Amino acid sequence: MPMKRLLIYCCGMLLLSSPVAAQNPHGEIHIDLPALYQQIDEAIEMAPRSIAEYEKNIQEKKKALSQVESNEQRMMLLYELSEMYESFNGDSSQVYTELAMKEARDGGFREMENICQARQAYLCTFLGSQTEALTILGQMNPDSLHSEALVQYYRAYMVAYGNLRDNAHLPQMRQEFAGKYQQNLDSLLSVAPEGSETYYGYKEAQLVSEGQFDEALKISDHRLDMSQEGTHANAIICYSRYTLHRQRGEMDLAKYWLCKSAIDDVRNAVMDQMSLISLAELLEAEGDNERANRYISFTWECNRKFSPHMRSWQIAPLLSAIEQNYQAKLDRKSRYLTIWTIAVTVMLIVIIIGLYFVNKQRKQLRSTKEELEKTNQALTQTNSKLEWMNKWMAKHNQGPA
Repeated sequence: MPMKRLLIYCCGMLLLSSPVAAQNPHGEIHIDLPALYQQIDEAIEMAPRSIAEYEKNIQEKKKALSQVESNEQRMMLLYELSEMYESFNGDSSQVYTELAMKEARDGGFREMENICQARQAYLCTFLGSQTEALTILGQMNPDSLHSEALVQYYRAYMVAYGNLRDNAHLPQMRQEFAGKYQQNLDSLLSVAPEGSETYYGYKEAQLVSEGQFDEALKISDHRLDMSQEGTHANAIICYSRYTLHRQRGEMDLAKYWLCKSAIDDVRNAVMDQMSLISLAELLEAEGDNERANRYISFTWECNRKFSPHMRSWQIAPLLSAIEQNYQAKLDRKSRYLTIWTIAVTVMLIVIIIGLYFVNKQRKQLRSTKEELEKTNQALTQTNSKLEWMNKWMAKHNQGPA
């Protein structure tokens, strides 16, 4: 089951932008942020193809659904479609959960009906319907639930109270919701199979919230070793690792894992883009407005397809702030460009005027030179005549010998 959203509630600027090697218990990691950004950009560019491929897989699952007659098979395929839609389209995930629950009820699969009902409440929390989620959960009797249904039940309660806690205005209400959140987290850990990804994921988040980072990192290392790189499940683990390192103040590693999570999410056509939202926030804080604006705009388009109200409330203020800062940066650049354009224009005018006067002076000098040359020629001719006359007079003055 995808757990990134839950980990956001369980856990909780600058970072180095040049390649560095970071040492951690999972091994030495070469951090090259520009290369990671390039991978994210390429993944975003290829997103339409990734989305089309994911939609094709969904259509194939629907085709398989239309070809089965068994009630149990239909129930399982409907539930699988609900899971496929969970990070792709929240509304559709809710619809297929409802259909799977109906099939389970009609077929007498009570445990599966309970799983679907708890899942329905869980999905309500991400459609902004905390009241509906708590109402659904209130209709369930935990004493009649077993294994997976009980895990789903406590998870839904935990996320609902986590949302209420984070959005509470009164301190006493925030404290009350936090207590119920912790109570359901403890209950969840007591019923989740030890050694399962579900158990490790929530246990790691609990340890991080308690400040037991070394123990949490050991669990994170184990989860990474067990996960398949490049999958959405791996993206969830990378995101939880980001929160862990951020809590430890290791921001170079935190940003590395956040980028890895974002890359896997975009490549897997995940529309609930929490990783890219967080990355856009960090980039905005660093002053990289252009990249932050590009990432948050992409997440906004993804969110419109995913359609949860809560994520819209989260993205809208950030999108507005980033766009305003980006526009302000563009306005500053525009003003600088205008100033430089005016300055260059003035300089060109001055140069043109200067060239005009220089050219005028050159013409005057050329004209003066020509006049001097004519005068010199006239003087030369006059001197020649005078010289001839002097010789002639000298000759005639001597007389006959």
